[in-house]
Amino acid sequence: MNAHPPLPNPDAVSEPFWDAVNNRKLVVQRCESCLRFQFPPRAECAACGSDALPFVPVTGRGSVLSFTETVSGARHPYFQSKTPYLAGLVQLEEQEDLILASNFPRATFDDLGIGAPVQVEFQEISDGVFIPQFSLRATLEEGDA
Repeated sequence: MNAHPPLPNPDAVSEPFWDAVNNRKLVVQRCESCLRFQFPPRAECAACGSDALPFVPVTGRGSVLSFTETVSGARHPYFQSKTPYLAGLVQLEEQEDLILASNFPRATFDDLGIGAPVQVEFQEISDGVFIPQFSLRATLEEGDA
């Protein structure tokens, strides 16, 4: 059994994203020409074709766009040992179509709902290797109390 989920395999375009994640920061590309955010990282802007796409920090706040509970059929051995688990899509507050995939740690199926407010957090999956994931803001605030 694998002790951790699959590790990110950055390429030249996505490396700045993963470097930021490993420093517990969430960044996405923002086109200097049309000012649109985009994710996942690409060599050219999906909206206007520009290649001026610096990575910029985002708040990490968003809302649940969709979700599901995986109870069986996970392909990777790590996830087979974690079922059931929740996974879905999060729309970041910066832009309507700025969407990231995530699991939802510490949430139950009954906790989640479309539009539920979430905040990014970073899980260390291997020594010095992190992934972004989203938790319900109410859960995070309760943990701070």
